[in-house]
Amino acid sequence: MQWLSKIPALLSSPVSVFIFIFLFVYLVIFGIIGLFIKQVQPSSDLQLILGNYTNVLSALGAALAAGSGARHTKNLRELHTKHDKLQKSVDELHEKLDQINKK
Repeated sequence: MQWLSKIPALLSSPVSVFIFIFLFVYLVIFGIIGLFIKQVQPSSDLQLILGNYTNVLSALGAALAAGSGARHTKNLRELHTKHDKLQKSVDELHEKLDQINKK
């Protein structure tokens, strides 16, 4: 199950985001160019294979959300770890102060 935690990082990697942006540009730009120049118009089969506008934008949004969620979770874990260390230091200082006050 460890591999499941790596999926958000893979989805939000620069390579994945580039692929989604490339697909979107391919579908939109070549679609618009294809309206005016019939020789460069991608075939319907090719457009169907590479996906459609909604799916590509959804995948891009999901990839970016997964990456930001993974980054947020990582930062939150680091914050909790730092808090626990700081709390332990504070508790140790309180114990030392109590020992000093008893003397």
